[in-house]
Amino acid sequence: MELYRYDKQMKASPEEIFDVVNDDEKLKQWSPIFEGNDYFTEEERARGTKFRTRLKVLNKTYQFRSQITEYEENRYVKVRTTLKQGTITSAFELAPSSNNETQVTVTSNFEGAGRKYNLILRGAKPVIKRVLDNQVNKLEQIAAE
Repeated sequence: MELYRYDKQMKASPEEIFDVVNDDEKLKQWSPIFEGNDYFTEEERARGTKFRTRLKVLNKTYQFRSQITEYEENRYVKVRTTLKQGTITSAFELAPSSNNETQVTVTSNFEGAGRKYNLILRGAKPVIKRVLDNQVNKLEQIAAE
């Protein structure tokens, strides 16, 4: 089930955008719930990298196991996150456009066991979209600085 999709132009180069996405400290600037990543592999940004992401929501910290499944610097990263309820696969793709603009495509899909959980997520999609759209818009502001 698709949880989120963003497909728009940003006024920044792929390198400027990827620099903000690919740096944990900069990620905190545009994603206020992001606390950090703990890496379990030598390389932090490469195909096969395994890490644990910490997110803080309403004073509670959640941890998720993730792995980069595809990676092309300044162009594409795909991450698989494992939850008790299923798997979230998120992709972030950058395609150079004209006038120092970049086509940015972000997708997030959930595959899980349980109709009940799918119904809950389906109902939460508008909230998820609003929150993530705000974060991606903030990303554009930071990348353009």
